[in-house]
Amino acid sequence: MSALTDAYCLPEIQFGTLHMSPERLEITAETMEHSAVCPHCGQLSQRVHGYYWRHPKDLPCGAKAVQLSLRVRRFLCLNPACSMHTFSSVSKALPAFSRRTARLQTVLARLGFGMGAERAATTSHDFHISASPDAILRIMKTQPLPDTWTPRVLGVDDWAIRKGQTYGTILIDLERHQVIDVLKDRSTAVLRDWLKAHPGIEIITRDRASDYSRAVTEAAPKALQIADRWHLLCNLSGLVREWILRERSKWKEVISTVKTKLAEPESVTKTGRKTGEGRRQQYQEVILLGKSGGTYKEIAAQTGVPYATVRWWLRGDGSPDDRSPLTEAHRDKIKACWTAGIDSSLEILRQLKEMGYTGSVDPVRRLLYHLDLEQGLQGRSVPARPRAHRRDFNTTALTRLLTMPRSFLADKDQRFVDLVCDGNREIAAGYALVQRFRNMFLNLTGDNKVNLQSWLSEAARSTVVELRQFAASVERDFGAVSAALTMHWSNAQTEGQVNKLKLTKRRHFGRASFELLRRCVLLA
Repeated sequence: MSALTDAYCLPEIQFGTLHMSPERLEITAETMEHSAVCPHCGQLSQRVHGYYWRHPKDLPCGAKAVQLSLRVRRFLCLNPACSMHTFSSVSKALPAFSRRTARLQTVLARLGFGMGAERAATTSHDFHISASPDAILRIMKTQPLPDTWTPRVLGVDDWAIRKGQTYGTILIDLERHQVIDVLKDRSTAVLRDWLKAHPGIEIITRDRASDYSRAVTEAAPKALQIADRWHLLCNLSGLVREWILRERSKWKEVISTVKTKLAEPESVTKTGRKTGEGRRQQYQEVILLGKSGGTYKEIAAQTGVPYATVRWWLRGDGSPDDRSPLTEAHRDKIKACWTAGIDSSLEILRQLKEMGYTGSVDPVRRLLYHLDLEQGLQGRSVPARPRAHRRDFNTTALTRLLTMPRSFLADKDQRFVDLVCDGNREIAAGYALVQRFRNMFLNLTGDNKVNLQSWLSEAARSTVVELRQFAASVERDFGAVSAALTMHWSNAQTEGQVNKLKLTKRRHFGRASFELLRRCVLLA
């Protein structure tokens, strides 16, 4: 059986007989060492005291499970003072007291770290490996943790152990793109102790939490702190939103005036929707511009065709001739469905497609709407749903328009913002400050430090309370914010690792202990 010994790659084991059954492959083997060291006193012994049998499981062979019947030698300790009179040899391939070989444990641990113990147990059975979820958890907990190291650039962020109640801290080596450690708390003391145990860090990226700032200042005063740019932009959007909500009546008055101006025929030019031959000419123009290398946005602005329609045409999903109009038969079918109480436009569209209709759902919805208006729901057996209350303006959309760089806005949005600023001087001044701060994120240069100082001095004199408060918070963390506007390092990679950590939590159904979760993150 020397060929089987060489092929099976288990050192210090001599294989004997082989028995095959429909479900299992049983291999008889024997350990080959002639001497061993006592694990208690370290005395070398060559005297064999006796033998005993072990029956560990090994990796499957083909579609059969493998069971080893291993005859192990027990040696006699020659040290009279040793309390362990007999002992057996310890092999790396077969750990002591283990019912599985080391390489089988490694495979089960990787499955457990990758998909969770419950799913790993199910998957292992598909590969003819018998292991319960509890057994896989025990194997995962015995895997050695990797050694921690001191990175040059460290990313720090918090993550929710239980959202709204308990939080931990994750530490990332931004140069290696690898998790260094996971801490059980996000307090100043926990991060400070870790930083003191790992001196020599040069750059630390973090969010704007005061706990992390104090910990870095106390434990690593020479390290350069960099605030996360994404959190700065979130703070900027938050202050604009609070400004709008605080002075909602003023914004409502200004926006209503702007809507009145935009509704005047001489104040805005609209490209009407063309039909028939004009629509086909637009289609040909879009195709030609697409072949010349124009982008969807450029073609939409040049031809007046909606962006979604330009994309639909250029992708080859259809043309103006592909959408047939509603015929009289289609209209009669819609009216019949409406009378029968079928108020789902998608359900009616499905029935129309069975009749050969290839258009969209929009004409169906328009016809249903007009039927509601004309007949007042008299012939319907299903009552109409109440209409939603229409808001004066969308706070989220307005915040986006005010905080997004002007160059990123469409022409109609730029005109809207200009009219809003023309209607109120305070809004115009606040918008100018918001845009100045936002534009510093577009080009990370050394001049941004001087620009930030100038911006802080002007924002501190602003009539907008939220801008003054935001400027004060930025000034307290001036070093980290100025570094964020001049250097390319950020916490974006750390946020991605937090997302992976959340995915690992979900694999364990949120019931894994912190130590097991930490082990999964570090060894996955």
